[in-house]
Amino acid sequence: MNKTQIRLAALALIVGIAPIFLPKRPRIARRILIKADRAHIFPLVNDLRNWPRWTAWNKRQEIEYHYDGPPAGAGATQHWRARGHSGVLHMTQSHEAERIAYTLTMGDRWLLEGAISLEEIAPHQTRVLWIARWQGAALPWARYRDLLMMMWIGHDFSAGLESLRNLAETTAPVLEPVG
Repeated sequence: MNKTQIRLAALALIVGIAPIFLPKRPRIARRILIKADRAHIFPLVNDLRNWPRWTAWNKRQEIEYHYDGPPAGAGATQHWRARGHSGVLHMTQSHEAERIAYTLTMGDRWLLEGAISLEEIAPHQTRVLWIARWQGAALPWARYRDLLMMMWIGHDFSAGLESLRNLAETTAPVLEPVG
């Protein structure tokens, strides 16, 4: 075997074995410091009608929304449809000015569990942590798709948190929901 064949064989071996070490339950976590009180930020994350104001995916494409249940907090539901895909975001928990939890279902095959927590670390300074996880692919080679999803979602979370910071730091505390 020549050097090229050896390198190709080594690459094929690495590509074939590496997915075994990728997580079976992928997790994304992003955080940001916002110069505002938790009580000021909380309505932006607790009311799903406000999410189009700061989430990143709204800037990429036009999305249709409609809502069920209460306007905010546990039980609030956002149905969305965009080009080629649709989903349901359902708020499962809401703890005033501290934390929300949700599920995101896309189609009939993908379920993501997420949470956003607010921690006041000093007067008028709040650390916002946005986490999500999902059941990864069962087949090891399909975990490369999960790796791509982790990068894509991580990028969206970072951009969304930056927009949330800009919105929270430049608006009055009482916010009217969109929709």
